[in-house]
Amino acid sequence: MDILSSLLSWLLLYKYAALFAIVYSGALLLPLPVNAMLLAVGAFSSQNYFNFWLSLAIAVIANTLGDLSGYAITRRWGTTVTHALRLNKFAFFKQLAEEFRTDAAVTVFTTRFASSLSTISNFLAGLVKVPIATFLFYDFIGNIIEPGAGLSLGYLVGNYWNDFSGTFEIASGIIAVAVIIFVLARISHNIAKKYKNPA
Repeated sequence: MDILSSLLSWLLLYKYAALFAIVYSGALLLPLPVNAMLLAVGAFSSQNYFNFWLSLAIAVIANTLGDLSGYAITRRWGTTVTHALRLNKFAFFKQLAEEFRTDAAVTVFTTRFASSLSTISNFLAGLVKVPIATFLFYDFIGNIIEPGAGLSLGYLVGNYWNDFSGTFEIASGIIAVAVIIFVLARISHNIAKKYKNPA
């Protein structure tokens, strides 16, 4: 909660610049309470301290740019790192990379709702060189829905946003776990199918 308080102080002081910086940093790598902060921004929008639509646009752009940064880093240097760590020698890693490449659209979209898994997904997408148009399209669609939900709920509950922040974090956590299970089950199913019916 101390981190959230600090972020909110910074947000109230620097408004949209702070919103962009926090969302971008959270999307790239830092474990920040972005969902709770978006809930607060939605509440501030209901009091006309922030503009709802401008906040949503900034959150979507910052999220997308943060995701693209992670994607670009591993697209450029990921292969060098995996060779240095000898990850490419492991059969599981090769299968995971292949499945991610094959199922890129579903995986990129669904992992937008799984907080830290989203960052891992960005790195993997860059590593296996998912086409940038595919990554950007599904990332962008997911990034409209995910922050939009937090901002909208904050706007609806207004001054009571803090009472809902714990419940919202729990709901976000449950969704994240469900997405992780879905993605892993899908990958496991596809790998098992390949072993059962080898080409």
